[in-house]
Amino acid sequence: MTRTQQEPAKTGSTSAKPTLRPSSLSDVAMLACVSTGTVSRVLSRPEMISEATRTRVMEAVQRLGYVTNGAARALVARRTHTVGALVPRFGSSSFPTLVQALESTLAARRYTLLLSAPEHARAQDPSLVRTLLERGVDAVALLGTEHPPQTFAMLKAHGVPFVLMWATQSQDGACVGFDEHSAAELVVEHLAGLGHRQIGFIGGRTGDNERARRRLRGLHEAVAGRGMMLGTNAVVEVEYGFRQGFTAMTELLQRRLPITAVICGNDYLAAGALSALSRGGIDVPRQMSVASFNDNDFAEFLHPPLTTVHVPISEIGEQAGLYLLARLHGEAPVPIPASLPVHLVVRQSTGPVAG
Repeated sequence: MTRTQQEPAKTGSTSAKPTLRPSSLSDVAMLACVSTGTVSRVLSRPEMISEATRTRVMEAVQRLGYVTNGAARALVARRTHTVGALVPRFGSSSFPTLVQALESTLAARRYTLLLSAPEHARAQDPSLVRTLLERGVDAVALLGTEHPPQTFAMLKAHGVPFVLMWATQSQDGACVGFDEHSAAELVVEHLAGLGHRQIGFIGGRTGDNERARRRLRGLHEAVAGRGMMLGTNAVVEVEYGFRQGFTAMTELLQRRLPITAVICGNDYLAAGALSALSRGGIDVPRQMSVASFNDNDFAEFLHPPLTTVHVPISEIGEQAGLYLLARLHGEAPVPIPASLPVHLVVRQSTGPVAG
């Protein structure tokens, strides 16, 4: 046998392969030529360390694929740097925008968002909040005010800060939201000024959706205050979505009601409604005006561009995140406005009543 040849490994050989193990704090410190304390501060309080040292440490972290032992850190600090949020299923809604703003605000302070997104019918189940607490979240963001007493009792008993999003007043906690009545006033006043007197409404199901109830109630109050008509047979409740808006608008047309404008509960429903009108050969806005709420990114690109009430969706998530961070760090929370501002964005989907 030559020197370059190797004897085949024998069956049943006991020679062990090198075992892989996660990189440790000491490994990072050795590679970066710093102390373990410096590595720890770079990862937890980077502002305390010079830029050159931070760069060297982070290069070592990336090279070694080091991951902080979150469980151990949480055990020492008694904090997981995790915030739980309970937001009913996204579907065709503006909730992703709200959640993204909340997540970005928390991430800026190195907090992770743990999201629970149940169906609307299950959104008030106290076990959902219990599960978040069992995961050790430091704070909780809830959507709306209608939650069972057990939910608030659990949060208060555990001393967990919480905030209510898309809400303006509650005796149970801090709220971040806007006035649905004011939003409805804007769109109804706009339509009244164009001569519309009888209108229809396509909105979310009010049975298990607090926000849908508030929006419809605000519309009824605004319409009544101007002597306009929103009859029961001119209201269609559906799940939020493009297809649902199309189907609901088709249903309204089949009823042959003397309405000249339709208000939709959100822009997704309005997009479907516009499609149904176009397919039915009904000119918008000459024969029918369409208006909506939320002002999603796509609203200005519909055909025709959609008149809609701009509501502060991102601001709700951001303000909620700032409030929780202030509570968690013992800071004085920035005062939350009683109601965040809304405004009407007038586009080409609304016009004067024909004739």
